[in-house]
This record gives sequence, C-alpha cells and structure tokens, in this order.
Amino acid sequence: MKLLIIKNVLIHIFLVPFYFVALNEIIKMPTDKLDTLLLFVGLIVIAPITSNFIYSYKNSEDQKSLVWGHITTFFSMLVVGMLFVILDILLVLMIGNVFVFRSAILIFWVAVITFDFADFLIMDARR
Repeated sequence: MKLLIIKNVLIHIFLVPFYFVALNEIIKMPTDKLDTLLLFVGLIVIAPITSNFIYSYKNSEDQKSLVWGHITTFFSMLVVGMLFVILDILLVLMIGNVFVFRSAILIFWVAVITFDFADFLIMDARR
C-alpha cells in the first residue's frame, strides 16, 4: 500500500508543474490549431486509459511483478493525467471556464485514481 500511495503522490507532483508548462505551450499556439490539438488529445487519451483499466494487480505473483505493475500503472496514469490537463487547458481556452466540462474531467481523473486503489485492495484482500 505504501508504494501505491507514493506512486499517486508522485504523479500529482509531476502534474502540477506540467500544467504550467502545457499552459505556456498551448497559449503560444495559433488559435486555429487548437481544435486539431483537441482532436488528437481526445483520440490519444483512449490508449492509456484503456491500458490502465485493463491492468490488474491480481495477476502479480510476487513482489517483483507487483513493483513492475506499479511502474506500468505509474506511467499510464501519468500520461492520462497529462492528457487530462491538456484537455482542461484547451477547453478553457476554446470555450471558457465551463464548470460541467471541467468537473467531468476531474471526476474521470478521480475514477482513474480510485480504480488503482480498488484493484490493489482487491488483490491485497485475496492474498
């Protein structure tokens, strides 16, 4: 459980500065390119979300495979978080600060995190 908490804290530590870097990069883009970026980000986000939700800790047979599972989910969750940050920035720039859109992104992010904990706890309970 300790590694799981450390992993999720690290993800959020990386996402905070990434928000400002992404904001700076996206603001510099021509506004006529934002819709293309939104399309690509929306398409790309499907892959890491799928891989994250498909992975299960219950297949971890030993400590080494459990650590590799944490590494794998760390990177997939980090990419999902980064793409959600970009989506949030794009939505605010393109249509404004719409509460329902931003809330939906945040709730989906919470689902990604809670799935990670739930899957781990189910695996831990079976041992």
